[in-house]
Amino acid sequence: MASAPPPPPPPLSTLPTITLSILSQSIPARIDKGIQEIQRNHIRSGAILVNRSNLPVPSGPHFSPSPSSSHGPPNWKWNLVFSPDPSMHPRSVKVSTSSTNFAPHTPRNPTDSNHNLFCPPFFVTVSYPPSHPHLAFRGLGHVLGITRSLVTPLRESGSRDLKVKSGHPHLPLPPTDEGSLHPHLFSTCTPPSATPPHQRKWYLSPHRAEKLLNVTQTSNFATIGTMIDCSRNGVLNLGSAKYLLRSLSLMGYNMLQLYTEDTYRIQGEPFFGYMRGGYTSQELSQLDDYAFHLGIELIPCIQTLGHLGQILQWPRFLGMRDTAEVLLAEWEETYSLLERMIRSASHPLRSKRIHLGMDETHGLGQGRYHSIFGRLNAKEATTIFVEHLGRVNEICRKLGLEPMIWSDMLFCLPSMNNSLAGYYGPRPKTQAWESGRGGIPEGIDLVYWDYYHTSVESYSARIRSHVELGGKPPWMASGSWTWSRFWTSLPFTFLTCRANLNASKSSSFSSSSSSTSRPGELEGGHGGDGVKHVFLTIWGDEGNEVDLWSSLPAWLYYAEHCYTESTEVDVTSLKAKFDSVVGADFDDFVMASRLDDPSPEMHQDQPSAASASEEKEEGIRFSANTSKWLLWSDPMFSFVEPSLNLRGGLDWEAHYAWLEEYFDQRLGGGSVQRSGFEEGEEEGHDFNRYGSNLGEGVAGDGEDPERVFHSPSPREATAEYPSPSTTIRDHPFNARLKLPLLLAKTLRLKVGLRQKLHEAYVHRDWNRLANLTERMEECKRSVEQLWNYHRQMWENLYKPNGWETLELRYGGLIKRMETVVDRLKSFLRHIEKGGQVGQPLTNPTFPIQDPNPRQQRLPAEEDEILRDLQVFQLGDQTVEEEGDPDPNRDFSVLLCKREENPTRTDWKLEVDRIQELEEPLLIVYGSPDQLLDYHRVSRPTYC
Repeated sequence: MASAPPPPPPPLSTLPTITLSILSQSIPARIDKGIQEIQRNHIRSGAILVNRSNLPVPSGPHFSPSPSSSHGPPNWKWNLVFSPDPSMHPRSVKVSTSSTNFAPHTPRNPTDSNHNLFCPPFFVTVSYPPSHPHLAFRGLGHVLGITRSLVTPLRESGSRDLKVKSGHPHLPLPPTDEGSLHPHLFSTCTPPSATPPHQRKWYLSPHRAEKLLNVTQTSNFATIGTMIDCSRNGVLNLGSAKYLLRSLSLMGYNMLQLYTEDTYRIQGEPFFGYMRGGYTSQELSQLDDYAFHLGIELIPCIQTLGHLGQILQWPRFLGMRDTAEVLLAEWEETYSLLERMIRSASHPLRSKRIHLGMDETHGLGQGRYHSIFGRLNAKEATTIFVEHLGRVNEICRKLGLEPMIWSDMLFCLPSMNNSLAGYYGPRPKTQAWESGRGGIPEGIDLVYWDYYHTSVESYSARIRSHVELGGKPPWMASGSWTWSRFWTSLPFTFLTCRANLNASKSSSFSSSSSSTSRPGELEGGHGGDGVKHVFLTIWGDEGNEVDLWSSLPAWLYYAEHCYTESTEVDVTSLKAKFDSVVGADFDDFVMASRLDDPSPEMHQDQPSAASASEEKEEGIRFSANTSKWLLWSDPMFSFVEPSLNLRGGLDWEAHYAWLEEYFDQRLGGGSVQRSGFEEGEEEGHDFNRYGSNLGEGVAGDGEDPERVFHSPSPREATAEYPSPSTTIRDHPFNARLKLPLLLAKTLRLKVGLRQKLHEAYVHRDWNRLANLTERMEECKRSVEQLWNYHRQMWENLYKPNGWETLELRYGGLIKRMETVVDRLKSFLRHIEKGGQVGQPLTNPTFPIQDPNPRQQRLPAEEDEILRDLQVFQLGDQTVEEEGDPDPNRDFSVLLCKREENPTRTDWKLEVDRIQELEEPLLIVYGSPDQLLDYHRVSRPTYC
């Protein structure tokens, strides 16, 4: 006999919730302001409370009014206590509870009053070393995550091995009678008084809470940080930077770098960062104070040799220019400027560390340097580099700063290879390498950045090369794949970060160099001599089009890896913590990465621990940015699109239609039809609430840990116990999905459109051509919606400077579409009138549609422009003006003679053919997975 189907899961909004009540007297002064900021700005206003009384609150249940009933779902309160412990390991945080059950219940007589169901206070204690306050916030984030991971389905009555579904590990319930579960742990979909516990199916598991809460976590590294690119157009405004700091603190980060090439102010240098929206000294100081209260060190990150084209474009700095991007070494005025740069960037901040940049200094010594010094000293580029580094290091030491630099040029310059292969290739055999540190000054830390490999051995080999060169392990920089795209490539980011961090965890070297550990820091993973500083970079190359917050899953994944010794993170904990800290669904954010990569699961054939012989051969890998180049490709040419056909017959239009429907459903439906933000829009789409001023879902879908790298397609839970349904109000930060929604809609309309136009045109299918013309118009309207939304997203994230770059792209695309539509409509009118392709209906004369040409006057400036124009040549019909000296002269534009009373002229011609559509598209690139920039795809003409 078949078993009865499971009941439908209740809406998430009907399930009990948990609030953390932080006892104010337990909050140390060092973290008090940070705790207040997190509590005041958390995306769910009821998730964290600060209890100013001296009395703990009972565990519950607590009730509050609901619009649809006398009271809403039950709420349980946990008393959170912070306990600084100097005896603890300097990288550890411990969470413990006062009892094994936050909702104890003994069945009572049904006639007992409701207050007999009330439970005593339940305490959660976060212990941490006071010298590392960021661990207190890590502990708070851990407890928050658990409050979102306790929803559990109840199986058949009498089962002693009740398994957890809907994305939770298989954990048995405590060996007690099921009837002892507190009735207010269950969903309010079934009245507790009317339904036996075993039929209520969904509840909060006290046993799971006890198991997950009592843990000790130890960081593998002394520094866990991130770097944000504030130089590629987008300069984070203060609200966004503060939101980021709050989020990072709950994840366990203790370092932030703001990458500023010229986006900080120098007193007396108005052309440094001219019109770029750079940070003032007061703004940097305010951010430093904010980071300090959250246990995060704010480190200046600048450039002191290359990547300075933004300032070198101005005449003020031409004298300090070697090439368009590189400063002139050995020029005294250069070092005067550099000292002011370093002072201005470091003075507002507490940190004594500074990142000097110095990466990708391509062409060093080959510009003005060669003209001025080259013939005299004949120095190699490597020598110029290390000598310049020595001068800059002297400035830092004078100012009491501890510098670090990107290490790539110490590999590229000796190998005379400026490509990535020069950096990631074999160690160069040069005199500089064989002389110990290769001339690198003592005290300089090297930062090894690598975003392009997915094998552990690839990173381990290059860590060893850095130890050979610098005498100690480098700082390790991973990359969240944000550059040159609209949404972070999360699956590929997870792969590269996993390999990078696993190599860093396993690194252990013998080094004769002196340690640069600070008091309280341990070397290596948990005390070895390996890598001890890691950070995740967020780059904005090619216009910074990306939604920065699409990297929030990457930030959390990276942090979770740093706090586990395993080679992979706990996926359930990861997704629950994302829900609690961010207020969004992890799988939905990963799903948006399919805009660029429709099959991220294909990357899983790369093992995380293959043999060394195999992994040493791994080449550089990239993540495609398909959605970007599809959007910006010229609507009349689209010459890259044929490469998409190489992906196994995938229907790209259907793919984007599926994504559009998916995101529309996740946003509650209907939002795709609106442009920008209008009155009456849903709460979840309110940028002011859920954007830069951001301040309960279950965890994931029970997948294997490998599936953290890609979201389910389509979204589904177990058939036996599907996940509780959620809405935008359950995951308010899912509002960020409107960008991928609008992008998917636009690409659904645009992908393959040029090929369809070509086919309709060459096959003389004018009805189809007319329909495709309407589709082009609809696509243009969709682009306008996308532009409007993207603009407001930008204004919420960044300072206004820099948006002009993207707006020019949107404007260019929209106007190109208007031109295409106009030409198509004109051509179709020609056909409708009985015309043939390439055969005009009339021999037009000029002025067209102007029976009285001499009665209209041109403005003076137009008169001036046209003063020498005399004749217009159109095919074989030449329209001569009075007094033309050469009636046989050939012109390609309308020419008219300057007269005392010049006339206006209608320049519009009959369109009897569309030459652009006559040429078929060819395959330009041999792979569908391309990483292309705007200038490559926006037009076929190279310029």
